[in-house]
Amino acid sequence: MNFPYKITLFFFLIFSTIKAQPIDISFDGPEWWKSFQKEYKAQLYNSSYDLNSKTPHLLWKNVGTGNGALLFDGYSTYMEIKEYTLPKQFVLSFWIAPRAFDNAIDNKISSIIDYSAKTDINSFKVGFLKHGQLAIQYSLGATKQYITNDELFLPKNSWSFVSIIQTDDTIKVFVNEKELLNAVLDKDIINHLFKSDNYLLTIGRNSNASGFGEKFKFNTINGLLDELSIKPIASQFDTSYIDYKSHSNKNLKEVLRLKHSKVSDNYRPNYHAIPPAHWMNEPHAPLFYNGTYHLFYQHNPFGPYWGQIHWGHWVSNDMVHWKHADIALAPEKGHLDPDGIWSGSAYIGPNNTPMLFYTAGNDSKKENQYASIAVPKDKNDKNLVQWKKTGLIVEKPSEYLHREFRDPFIFKIDKTYYMIVGSGIKDQGGTAALFESKDAKNWQYLHPFYKTDINKYPFMGGVWELPIFLPLPTKSGSPTNKYILMVLPLRDNADVEVFYWIGAFDKNSKTFIPDHDTPKLLDYGDFGFTGQSGLVDPKTNRSIVFSIAQGKHGSLDNYKMGWAHNAGLPIYLWIDKEEKLHFAPIAELESLRKKPIVLCNDCKISEVNTTLKTVKGDQLEIALQFKPKQVKQGIVVRKSISGNPQAMVYYDPEIKSVVFNKVQSNPERKFKPLTAPVSESDILNLRIFLDKSMIEIYINDEVSITDRIYFSDPEAQHIELMGFDANSTLKKLHIWPMQSIEWDYVAPTKK
Repeated sequence: MNFPYKITLFFFLIFSTIKAQPIDISFDGPEWWKSFQKEYKAQLYNSSYDLNSKTPHLLWKNVGTGNGALLFDGYSTYMEIKEYTLPKQFVLSFWIAPRAFDNAIDNKISSIIDYSAKTDINSFKVGFLKHGQLAIQYSLGATKQYITNDELFLPKNSWSFVSIIQTDDTIKVFVNEKELLNAVLDKDIINHLFKSDNYLLTIGRNSNASGFGEKFKFNTINGLLDELSIKPIASQFDTSYIDYKSHSNKNLKEVLRLKHSKVSDNYRPNYHAIPPAHWMNEPHAPLFYNGTYHLFYQHNPFGPYWGQIHWGHWVSNDMVHWKHADIALAPEKGHLDPDGIWSGSAYIGPNNTPMLFYTAGNDSKKENQYASIAVPKDKNDKNLVQWKKTGLIVEKPSEYLHREFRDPFIFKIDKTYYMIVGSGIKDQGGTAALFESKDAKNWQYLHPFYKTDINKYPFMGGVWELPIFLPLPTKSGSPTNKYILMVLPLRDNADVEVFYWIGAFDKNSKTFIPDHDTPKLLDYGDFGFTGQSGLVDPKTNRSIVFSIAQGKHGSLDNYKMGWAHNAGLPIYLWIDKEEKLHFAPIAELESLRKKPIVLCNDCKISEVNTTLKTVKGDQLEIALQFKPKQVKQGIVVRKSISGNPQAMVYYDPEIKSVVFNKVQSNPERKFKPLTAPVSESDILNLRIFLDKSMIEIYINDEVSITDRIYFSDPEAQHIELMGFDANSTLKKLHIWPMQSIEWDYVAPTKK
């Protein structure tokens, strides 16, 4: 069958039932939708992107034909039409511009169109399998027929026009006028499937999607859909035409990008690094190249849930004012990384080449995790927006646990590159496998870098993730021979927090030799600060650590909000004369400070209390310094007028710890006070960062507490001191409002 510029279609002028009428879904914006909804008794679903709203926030876009198209967000957007019958012979056509492709979760199609019986599992579906492979599925009871081929992979960030013509015994698929599939159908399935009218027509989501409960579903398309048409056909009539006119791809990538503007949630941080929307977990692979910092992160462009992991990408001149870059790495068809782009690190390799070392996932292999490399497509691009994969470099040695081998971290000592990869050894516990190389491309396995006794330290778990190994300078930046090894325990009885040791690298045995056997905690926020990564800043020789600040809402809340998690503030590490670890937020964060609203040194408490009556905020930096006494002393933040809710940060002399506690009716989760032990000192120095739901507390540059404050009362922004005598003197209280990051996307640039 020829498929000319004008596609001739045959269909009935008169139908035996009104349900056999053609249907045209133009997606031409809100006014079109009001009319269409009324005519077809249709319903269009979408997240509100606001925890306190139930109104769907539909993403109408002024692209495509007519008055626009609808952007399906990948997890919440879909349409239902309850009174429509798909004829046995039809032509189905639509324009689609995918943003990303999912993993065909549970081997289910992400349906563009889904025609399914309400009372059984009979269905006809057109949609995507893995990596954008267009497929058609016929289901009659337990019998399923999938129709596709290797030519039916659609591109991302580009419009494709798809026409599907079904007759009594054939199905044909055309993409942009080109016939790519011609298959014979099972007549028994067709005759039974299309004889009933008790069906539901779903646009944009599999009607039998997997997911979390009844609402949070997967198997949903992610991208723009336009001009979807279904018309019945019969050989004796020739009365309708569809014009194929190429959609312009101009500005299409810009339209498809995730945007901060769609999210209006009051809990979303403003000066912490965060994706434009949807899911992130650990930031990783920090890199400094040609004057620009880069930070990548685990990201699901399909929604605020874990899965379909890509590498998101931020760029900055100072590690504070970040910009978005397009996704750096995505799972792709083939044998390298079809099932995920997991965490890793970055390093400037030979010939001044930036290199991304990432965990490639392929579930079809016996060992589904291995290390691979990507390099820039253009080293002259200051923003390093585009990357190309070079292939597999390291597989798991046999002595480590099955399918537990990930998160390569690269460092260099003298002229040798080293790589440690998180894993575990049966009956021994978590560890990191050590490799070495002269060129950062060809690697030789050596032995476990370091391991602990799981019987002695069961909280260190059976597997370690995200091992990082950084030198520890003095506070002034002078080098020492000391290093820090940081790991995140997992499996068995693991306490999933960031633990560390200080020690030395033995060049003869090529192992880590710790100064202390017992692992130490960095942060006491109870799964608030995790997902560590780090680099040595070549501008200052500081060892800098990044982290994920875990959100603590449930899955349904994430569905409503449209985002999950953000990065913690970057911190830098140093050791003192006693070789004790210290850390603090990097000095560059001071550039976010606005004019101080409190600037008090050696002030009377009564004067401070008077000043604080006019002070409030939820986007602040607070510096508090005082001499601790034998009473609980500190500061109350995010306080409502009634005092419920409120959050308290104070020193408790009985347990010699700083405590973070909250008063809150109907809390969003179970909460117990968080305590961080503090060394005895004449002065207690607290730095507190509030950023909407975020709170980070840094104590004497030696421990921290990272947690969340989910107060729904908009007035819960007041501040007051606690435990101080009105006639005493406060050593220091400084409070600054903090600027928001002005998020935008960067483009490829030349030096």
